[in-house]
Amino acid sequence: MDITVDEAATASQVTADEGGTVPVPDAADAKRAVILDAALGCFAQYGLKRTAMEDIANAAGMSRAALYLHYKNKRDIYRTLAQGYFDAVATGVEAALQRGASVGAALTAAFAAQASEAFEVLVNSPHGACMIDDSDVECADIISAGEAKIIGLYAAWLAQEGAAGRVQLAAFGGADVVASLMCAALHGVKKSSQSYAELQENAARLALVFGQALTAQGLAL
Repeated sequence: MDITVDEAATASQVTADEGGTVPVPDAADAKRAVILDAALGCFAQYGLKRTAMEDIANAAGMSRAALYLHYKNKRDIYRTLAQGYFDAVATGVEAALQRGASVGAALTAAFAAQASEAFEVLVNSPHGACMIDDSDVECADIISAGEAKIIGLYAAWLAQEGAAGRVQLAAFGGADVVASLMCAALHGVKKSSQSYAELQENAARLALVFGQALTAQGLAL
């Protein structure tokens, strides 16, 4: 996963030639983007436990002292990566659900956002399973809040679609229940997929299953 300067930077303002303002990345945030990208590569190669701050500093092309100016330890970096992942996924899911597409197309796009390239690093890493387990320990609060936000996005969209008569929810327990089931099922797909290509395919299949079930006619309501 490449974390770009644009994604990581907090924009400051400078005066443009035409009299307006344009955002430019803060230098410190640009450096943090380089660090995060380097750290992700190290975690994928060595795993969280075996990665040292020196490894990250070397990969980022800086001294350990310079690295500590930005992050206090590797756990701090790991948690920042986790937060960035959930923020990006939530943004992608929300955008996919608000495109006005059909139910099936919206779910396919939203599930694809959750199975984004950011997750490719975990699937392809020999330490992927351990990284997921480490995340459960090191980032439990971030994961809980991130998953709750994503479930909330699905629930709000499902309620909207249900009110418009485009999906049937009563037979499945309502919008909140269906949203939780979606995320739980996709979580299982992520953990069981042996490659990123398989993850993408299974996420698309899962979206098809939910889409067809929610729009099926003649359900016992």
